Amino acid sequence: MSSPPRRADARRNRERILRAAFEAFAAEGRLVPLDDIARRAGVGAGTVYRNFPTKEVLFQAVVTARIASIVDEAKALGDAEDPAGAFYGFVTRVVDQAMFNHAVCDALSAGQGGFDAGGMDEQFTAALDVLLRRAQDAGAVRPDVDIRDVRALTAGMMQMERLRRPDGRPGRMTSLACDALRPVTKRNETFVSCDDALCEWCGAPLTPAPTGRPARFCSASCRQKAHRRKNAAPKSG
Repeated sequence: MSSPPRRADARRNRERILRAAFEAFAAEGRLVPLDDIARRAGVGAGTVYRNFPTKEVLFQAVVTARIASIVDEAKALGDAEDPAGAFYGFVTRVVDQAMFNHAVCDALSAGQGGFDAGGMDEQFTAALDVLLRRAQDAGAVRPDVDIRDVRALTAGMMQMERLRRPDGRPGRMTSLACDALRPVTKRNETFVSCDDALCEWCGAPLTPAPTGRPARFCSASCRQKAHRRKNAAPKSG
């Protein structure tokens, strides 16, 4: 015999709890107390516990859908024509999202097993590994790098972006960290940063400008996206 349908008020309470939890985890991370979430949702702590026995269960419920959309994006890039742009662009966007959503940052920084509801951690790792291997086959990533290195470095990028100096350019620390993944190039017998020859947004190769200032973006689209992210970055003080 099937269980009776959930009462309308109980469903509404659950939805309110999930909305409040999403806002709280995004703003403060997984350490936010359940009592605070209950207060945001306008329900008692007992109502929260009846729906979600532990804070970890609630965190998993909130973050799984967001991570699932990130996994879907990675899978869609699995056969992209530009493996380098797909890999570096995806990593940059993931770090960018995590900067403004503490829940995503906490989940992805936790490492393997950190948000395994629905097998999301395994799916994220597998999809990212496909992008990594294709970029390596294209000569855009060092051959000695593996997916564990990328997961660890991505978590580091998230923290570095949050700790960057107040006058630092958003994405600068991510760009520097990505340089560690790229094969070192040599020009005029001196080593140069790949950051000088690749788009700051998606990592695609830049066409050297014959005159004027060196290009920073491969297209007007990437320039606009970087400009929007800069304007969206929280102001210090």
